[in-house]
Amino acid sequence: MVAPPKDKPVWADRESFMRQLKDAIRRSLLSSPSRIVACIWGDWGAGKTHAMTYFSNPDIMKQLVKDLKLETTSLPISIPLTFPLGNVLDTIYLDIIEQIGVDRIIEALNKLESKTVRPPEVYQKRVSEYMDMRVAEAFVALKARKPFMFKRYLSMTATSTELKNSGVARGIDTLSDKVRTVSGILNLLTGLIASRVFLWFDDLERIGDLPGRETYGFQYFVRDLLDNVPNNLLIIFNMTLLPGEKVEDRMAYLGDAIRYRISDRITVQPLTKDEYFSYVGDLLRYYRLKPQPPESELFPFEKPALEFVFSELKARQMPLEPRNVNNALSSALAAAINDPTKKEPNISKSFVEQHGTDIFSKISFPRS
Repeated sequence: MVAPPKDKPVWADRESFMRQLKDAIRRSLLSSPSRIVACIWGDWGAGKTHAMTYFSNPDIMKQLVKDLKLETTSLPISIPLTFPLGNVLDTIYLDIIEQIGVDRIIEALNKLESKTVRPPEVYQKRVSEYMDMRVAEAFVALKARKPFMFKRYLSMTATSTELKNSGVARGIDTLSDKVRTVSGILNLLTGLIASRVFLWFDDLERIGDLPGRETYGFQYFVRDLLDNVPNNLLIIFNMTLLPGEKVEDRMAYLGDAIRYRISDRITVQPLTKDEYFSYVGDLLRYYRLKPQPPESELFPFEKPALEFVFSELKARQMPLEPRNVNNALSSALAAAINDPTKKEPNISKSFVEQHGTDIFSKISFPRS
């Protein structure tokens, strides 16, 4: 596949990359201060989106916690976000709310309420320990009176009349409102039902295409989120550099307030020849219906065929990244399946050479 399925966590080779990501996540799980990690790739298709999807899988996070032997009754919550092309702050805010889910927020509020001695004023005071007082008042009022209005309030679709009738002065309108609301929710979750929250921002290189006002708005949002959620939040930026671009060129768009809060920078290098064979072998093993003997572990590919694909990608100056490898080998498999003259079960070097035009012409990648 060009990209592995989201419902099945697959990781092939990339041991160094895996180790760097795991180390950053482990440090976050073992210590409380909030922080930012930046993952920077030189080319498209290196695996940034897949890494986000992989580590956002609850089973993977559960295994990480188990490996660390952490005594915890609650697991981390991972929220994968794709950086939007426009209307940035509203889109990010709504994505965060949607992925967390109103039910999960109500679950945390119910848990806090069950631990609180009446009267109701004491409960509202307890809620305000996690968030801004005005946000706490709205949360308590909407949850108690009209739970369905809670969702409309958080999604910014409730009218002023609806909110007034529900005992809420006004809705979520400004950037400060969004920061206060998300901060309060994250503090509530990590204080009651989650050990930590991970916010992943994918495709962050798009920040360079934003108008200045939206760029500043995002900088403000992240900076104030970290200030208001000082513990148990890990923000991870996935970023691809343009050809010839330096790390600092792209990082400059984040502004000093964010750049100085970045604790780790992870760069994924192109596949070496050994890594390439390990990567292909791992994927083939994962998807096999039954095990192959060691001498044919690369079946249906013959090793010279895979060597030719590697050298051809290199000769054509195509980045040796997983996506390009996946594309080339998928095309070779398709050519073998669709060739009525092919009788032998293996894909040989001569077969790949014969169909090279079709196999390699289907691979495209940004050059500028």
